Amino acid sequence: MEELLKLLQGFHPVADELQIFLLHHLPKETHRANKIILHEGEVCDWVAFVERGLIKIYYECDDMSERIVWFHKEGDVIGSMKSYYSGLPSKLTIRAMEETHIRKIRRAELDALMAKFPEFNINARKITELYYAMSEDHVILLAMPPKERYKKLQEEYPWILEDKRIKDYMVAAYLGINKATLSLYRNGGA
Repeated sequence: MEELLKLLQGFHPVADELQIFLLHHLPKETHRANKIILHEGEVCDWVAFVERGLIKIYYECDDMSERIVWFHKEGDVIGSMKSYYSGLPSKLTIRAMEETHIRKIRRAELDALMAKFPEFNINARKITELYYAMSEDHVILLAMPPKERYKKLQEEYPWILEDKRIKDYMVAAYLGINKATLSLYRNGGA
């Protein structure tokens, strides 16, 4: 919970009363490696903070391959935002890649929190801005030629390439290329 409070304080001060509210309304959940936290087709009525672990958010293509939308690690906020805001079933799957600890809050509880503590709307807005900036980065990345995608990932999100928990086939799925092409790029070719 300490890391979440630090994140929130970085956006806008969090009063003591609000901190106590968060402690009581954001229970810790532990998910084992490979556990699906949100299945495609479910409504995502929550957002969560990753305290420990690694998560991938992806959708399955018609050929059953995965297209990874994002990786989230410690200190990130996760959810299927389109589903969260619309109440429609998610087209995404959220899966723990290793044992993962999250703090989850349901939409109704978050709405109550923001009504009780209007200043928290600033924190929520800043998290939303951060999330959508990352989403826009990924859309732009996918519009680039494959080699430029790899270079952009190296420049802006090197942790994805360096994190030993993220295998090459996953990086390739994130970049929208095959594993052989990724290997070529990693070795300085093409």
